[in-house]
Amino acid sequence: MVNGVSNKTRRSVAIASLAVLFLLIGALVVTKFVPIGAKSAGPPPSISPTTSLNTGTSSTTVQAPSTAEFNVVSYGADPTGIKDSTTAIQQAIAAAEAQPGSEVYFPAGKFVLSKPSTKLFDFVINKPIHIVGAGIDATTIVNKIGQKTPGVSVSTDIFVIEVTHGLQTGGASGSSISNMTLDSQTYDAGTDIMDFANNTTLSNLKVLAATSTNSYNYNSFGIRVIAICNPSDVSRIYRVNNVLNNITIIGNGLQGTTELDLSCQVNTTATNINIQGNGVDIFYCHNDSITNANLIGGTNGSTNYYTWVITGSSYIALTNINATGIGGVIAPDIQIVSHNISIVNETMTLPSAFLYIGDSKDTTIGQSSLGEIAINPKFTVTGLTLTQTTHGIVKCRPGAVITGLSGLVCTAA
Repeated sequence: MVNGVSNKTRRSVAIASLAVLFLLIGALVVTKFVPIGAKSAGPPPSISPTTSLNTGTSSTTVQAPSTAEFNVVSYGADPTGIKDSTTAIQQAIAAAEAQPGSEVYFPAGKFVLSKPSTKLFDFVINKPIHIVGAGIDATTIVNKIGQKTPGVSVSTDIFVIEVTHGLQTGGASGSSISNMTLDSQTYDAGTDIMDFANNTTLSNLKVLAATSTNSYNYNSFGIRVIAICNPSDVSRIYRVNNVLNNITIIGNGLQGTTELDLSCQVNTTATNINIQGNGVDIFYCHNDSITNANLIGGTNGSTNYYTWVITGSSYIALTNINATGIGGVIAPDIQIVSHNISIVNETMTLPSAFLYIGDSKDTTIGQSSLGEIAINPKFTVTGLTLTQTTHGIVKCRPGAVITGLSGLVCTAA
């Protein structure tokens, strides 16, 4: 995405700037995995929680919760933050996984992860369990295996939630992480949560995200709820029914990363989201929604941060969005054109902010207050409708195929 560390200069949406922005959007897509596939036709099928995904035998049915609780302190974790707690937490997670549905409990305190590792993660979850803290302001996990730690060459992620190896379902589907603060920022470690599973819940969390650059922590995010998918086959390789609620992420996402990454998701919802830094990346998603989101610029107050980016996605609903920085992007993609995007009640708080519309079809925006609008498709924009919406000037790329505009008119160059 865009480097937002400095420069509070207001961006113009003159045609030359649009060309530069188009290149940056292209860079965004490059930083992601590049799925192999073709454009999908029509809306994706509805996938229920028990639909089998590329397994033949396994399903995403959530196991009934257990009443067993495993307190990490009982396994030797240090809530004072003086001693390393990595091994103790690993042991508590293993004990809970022996009774799927159990809870791994973190009491109030500061738990430090400082054990060197050749792996890319601290804790991998392979069975449905629940990671629970005493509260956002009570329990903190600090990852010290990062670029600011002397002698560390490989940063680690804190939690990785997996499906069954070789399958798309099973594993830790049905797990949850809640009621704590995760800090990968202080020592520039990796991603705080990597969620590859189905039917998971991430709630009541504060995430301090690491800085990512091309030289280290490449593709490090605050939270990633993802799969590696082919947009032409929704029923086989997407993840389904994941829930995020009451999430705060503070970061400095640089060099193509975001603080919250939603990739290859179907029927996933994010509600009550607060992000400081580069905002939300919605990549090859279908039937997903984000409701009540406050998306603001970086820690240095820069306006050169994206607030949301939609790429190759369909039937996406954004509702009640407060945005600073660049107001939002529907990005071009070589695999699939984003379509049926709904934006309701988005407020861009900076006059210099703008909404960027790349290749897309049937986008509707209502009851919103936008900055300027830049329509700059590589190929076409078809069907862009604004209702009860105020906005600044509309710049359209000369020579582009732009049809079906309603409620807005291109400004002459």
